[in-house]
Amino acid sequence: MEGSANGTNVKNYTILAQYYDELLQDEDSLKLWLKFIESEPFHSVLELASGSGVMAGILKRKGYQIIASDLSEEMKEAAKGNYDGEYLILNMTDYDLSQTFDLILCICDSINYLYMEELDDFFRCAYNHLNQNGRLIFDMHHKERIEEFKEQYIEEGFVGGMPYQWTIDSDDYDDTICEHFTFYTKDGMIQENHLQHVFDPEEIRKKMETDFEVETIEDFVEDEKVLVIGRKK
Repeated sequence: MEGSANGTNVKNYTILAQYYDELLQDEDSLKLWLKFIESEPFHSVLELASGSGVMAGILKRKGYQIIASDLSEEMKEAAKGNYDGEYLILNMTDYDLSQTFDLILCICDSINYLYMEELDDFFRCAYNHLNQNGRLIFDMHHKERIEEFKEQYIEEGFVGGMPYQWTIDSDDYDDTICEHFTFYTKDGMIQENHLQHVFDPEEIRKKMETDFEVETIEDFVEDEKVLVIGRKK
């Protein structure tokens, strides 16, 4: 299954949403996130970029009042098997729900889909939707991921009986990681490209510290994930 420039390119998660849990679910990180969340007395939760709804489903079953959300209609559809609560379609840099929460959660490196200039809007929206002393918690790629993927990662196999190829490349010029998925369907080859930006934790702190007390855990997952906790001032 050699990579090719030919084929149909589709928007993110048009095809991948159907196979997200099988290909990308990170059970170890899920346990770490859950342990961290349960260490604080949160009650109401807004999850941004909820994807296939696994975390939202777990939190709902544990008694949290949670609203899930994502930009992708396809991911909302895929989440039906994991989560049966309220699931909104929204842009995490531009929303107004007219309510506030104890916790706003954004996991699975979802913030890395944003450009640096979009982060101010991300933080502003979160701040406006948090209770006093509420938390914004998100994770993001560790800077070592750039080094890790300088040599292209290639995975090939079958998912749902369909051949696929998944490649990951990094670019240290603009600190980006690109994941490329090719699905070899019966109707032809379909491709998705996912570009993420790797941020300097100190730059993130500077953007947040006016409105948040900020804590960063640089090796939340060693050389993979940085966890950022912002407490609303």
